[in-house]
Amino acid sequence: MTKVKPTGGAEAPVLECIGVERRFGGLVAVTGVDLAIQRGEIFGLVGPNGSGKTTLTNAITGFYPPNVGRIKLDGKDITGTAPHKVAGMGVARTFQNLALFNGMSVLDNILLGRHIHMNPGIVRTALYWWLARPQEIANREVVEEVIDFLQLESIRHELVDGIPIGLKKRVELARALVAEPHLLILDEPMAGMNQEEKEYMARFILDARAERGVSVLLIEHHMDVITGICDKVLALNYGEMIATGNPQDVIKDPRVIEAYIGGSHGE
Repeated sequence: MTKVKPTGGAEAPVLECIGVERRFGGLVAVTGVDLAIQRGEIFGLVGPNGSGKTTLTNAITGFYPPNVGRIKLDGKDITGTAPHKVAGMGVARTFQNLALFNGMSVLDNILLGRHIHMNPGIVRTALYWWLARPQEIANREVVEEVIDFLQLESIRHELVDGIPIGLKKRVELARALVAEPHLLILDEPMAGMNQEEKEYMARFILDARAERGVSVLLIEHHMDVITGICDKVLALNYGEMIATGNPQDVIKDPRVIEAYIGGSHGE
């Protein structure tokens, strides 16, 4: 895989976490987490199962606001902001467990990603040909372009129930991209994929960064992917930062090696 360098300048980070801590009762899921994702960067987040990766992304997207610390998006403090408002600020995500709607087609699942750009209402419905139809056409144009970008044309009318896991992951990526985000959070987008599917997904992520200008927070267990496409990486274990920096250096860090192959919950 050929790594593409980020295009970011000296602007404020797209995403910044400062001393983030999230507790659930007496359980501290993440604590003292600092990270900064620059514009155009692919930032990897790694760690064993239960290390706090998904909890951190849920804090960022507003599902579980941090008990301590601050979260900034483009320099603006969004700590505690509701998830739908965070989405409206240009943050889209995929999920570790697929969140597609079975019984619906690939096309309909992708169309749902445009909901934050739609303005439904009684007046717009009553004046459909003058108000609603132009918006509907514009939304469909974005969806059609993403379907072509991710090479999903051949399965657009198939139910998502019956397509392979690799294509399901691609559909979920498409649904996130049609929201036109500038920060894309991908939670294990290559889980369950074979090597060929992983190569395709890695290329689509790189192309999304290059052609659409998105910055990416990538949660992933496949270290070949992390070292192949990420510009920086942060490793967590038991909710704490254990290493951060260049991917090649982080994966060689003794604490990271211990977390993955020597810890009680290592993989």
